[in-house]
Amino acid sequence: MRGSVMGSGLAHGAVLAALFALQASSPLVVPGPEVVQVALVDPTSTTVAVQPPPPKPEPEQSPAPEVQASEDVGVKLTPPKPPKRTKPKQEERAPETPAPALPYASVGNAGLKGQISVDAGDFEFTYYLVLVRNRVAQNWMPPAGLVSAGQPVHAVVYFTIGRGGEVSAVRVESSSGVEFFDGSALRAVTISDPLPPLPLGFSGSSLGVHFGFEYAGP
Repeated sequence: MRGSVMGSGLAHGAVLAALFALQASSPLVVPGPEVVQVALVDPTSTTVAVQPPPPKPEPEQSPAPEVQASEDVGVKLTPPKPPKRTKPKQEERAPETPAPALPYASVGNAGLKGQISVDAGDFEFTYYLVLVRNRVAQNWMPPAGLVSAGQPVHAVVYFTIGRGGEVSAVRVESSSGVEFFDGSALRAVTISDPLPPLPLGFSGSSLGVHFGFEYAGP
């Protein structure tokens, strides 16, 4: 039995040796990668032209029908007329009756002259003389029934005005020849006391005034 075992071992060894010799004699072939042929192209020699899509055709517009004007039928447009401007009605004024001539102060080229004059030659406060004139004129009423035969009646009254407007030394300087007229002039000056105070810019303590009264009858 021992001899049979050894014989089988030898047989197996011979088989393995034969296989090893067979593998050593035949070359081992390893499959390689597939060969792919590629054609190389110069990138500078090839340009791709991108063309825009062709424009869409515009829809055809049908021509508008011609309108033939008719001589018989039509609407004529006339420009609107500008509105008429109505002038405002002026109120009718009642005719004013002329008032009798009252004392007034007028200014000439050489200074204050006319119906009112003052003793101070450098008196430049014309507004003050206007105040005096208005005050006295409001208090003067010519005598009723005065007949002048168309000639003006004129009188001059002299008086002084103190710093506070006090009136003093009232007298008729030039008579009109009509006693009632001279009396109305004196009364107008007397009842006007006190007058407005003298202007602050005037340095005198009092002011002498020559006040003229004139009346022109119908």
